[in-house]
Amino acid sequence: MLILEINDVAITLTDDAEVLYREPGVAHVDKGGVVFGHAALRQSRLHPRQSHNQFWQRLNADPVAPPGPGVANQADLVYLHLAAIRDAANLGERQDIVVAAPPTATTQQLGMLLGIATEAGFRVHAIVDASVAAASRIAHQGPVSVLDLTLHRAFLARLEVRPTAAGALQVHRSTQDEVEAAGYAALLEGWVDAVADRFVEGARFDPLRIAETEQQVFDQVLAGIENHDADYDIDIQHDGVSRHVSVGSRAFAEKSRQRYGLLASAIGAPATLAITDRIRRLPGLAALLQETHEVIALPANAVAAAIAHHAELVTTPAGGAGANFVTALPIDAVDSSQAERQAAPTHLLCDGTAIAMRHEIQAAEHPACASAAPMFRIRRDGQGTTVAPDADATVVLNGVRIDFEHPAATGDRVVCGNTEFQLIAIVDAAPER
Repeated sequence: MLILEINDVAITLTDDAEVLYREPGVAHVDKGGVVFGHAALRQSRLHPRQSHNQFWQRLNADPVAPPGPGVANQADLVYLHLAAIRDAANLGERQDIVVAAPPTATTQQLGMLLGIATEAGFRVHAIVDASVAAASRIAHQGPVSVLDLTLHRAFLARLEVRPTAAGALQVHRSTQDEVEAAGYAALLEGWVDAVADRFVEGARFDPLRIAETEQQVFDQVLAGIENHDADYDIDIQHDGVSRHVSVGSRAFAEKSRQRYGLLASAIGAPATLAITDRIRRLPGLAALLQETHEVIALPANAVAAAIAHHAELVTTPAGGAGANFVTALPIDAVDSSQAERQAAPTHLLCDGTAIAMRHEIQAAEHPACASAAPMFRIRRDGQGTTVAPDADATVVLNGVRIDFEHPAATGDRVVCGNTEFQLIAIVDAAPER
């Protein structure tokens, strides 16, 4: 099943869990034509008037200025981006897809999308509320909110659980709040400013005065955020001179403190909060939210996996007319039977030596660990096992950096600095017969 997620932080096309395309919803338009995604971002500071990043948010016929070949309005950019996606994924002329849309999209916008997609060679069988899809695969019996963001706004989708006539539980979106000041693009601007401030302080050079050096800073900050970096080593070249600064993710979190505060105000009272992979990447935000709320970290493929799981429910039956708009789905949490059968971790392994885990253990206490830098704690209670990074520690769990307390299980690998740990379970062997 082809699933297209139209969140413009990363427009993503998947097919049976394989990612065929993932690029930002950004375009660069000039006399030579149009390019999209990261190629467009790499020119956004060099040629800001030719850079466009609101066409997926607007989804309308507002004019594009200045125009370009085949580009007169925002809808043209959406069409051309869809055509570029089809070409990049080597798809044929007519493809059946399911679209996952953020809850901020209006009925009018989605209607326009259907028409544009048809012209671009796609047959849309269903449009699914992405927040509903994500929440349909997590275990919860009461209200839950999904926090996510697009390029130009963050949004909180409040979801309710209601029984159907048959007694099954369904998740519905009840309300939503939008915070335009906390979109990904605005946050990036703040982090670029923070790096520029370091260059001014340390090298008496302002990279934002020159388009070329501003682009260099922007590219490196963006790459660091996408890679979940904890520390950012930024290098710029100008007139044969190299300049360098180091900025920690804590500085980025501090720079975004006011925007994060707006998000916290929108969430309000303590709640069960599911956060997307896009939110997890924002320096310091997940840890801040965890101080007040029960935070559930959604995997990067949460929406696509949920839609694929509910494929028969979301797609229009054969012979049906039009697309199915899906705003409610049954709760069918990810099968945890395998995890339940798996023994809980009992020991922390490092460099061939395993030590028993108590209620709470510091990784630095491991006899094979020689690091004096901040590391992480492992906590165990009746609810399970978690890994909790220390302040300023760079902790990578199963290949993904975390800066908040995260569930962990037997077999998980935790890397901190140059030291790798693994959570293992030691169980009694069956007696010989």
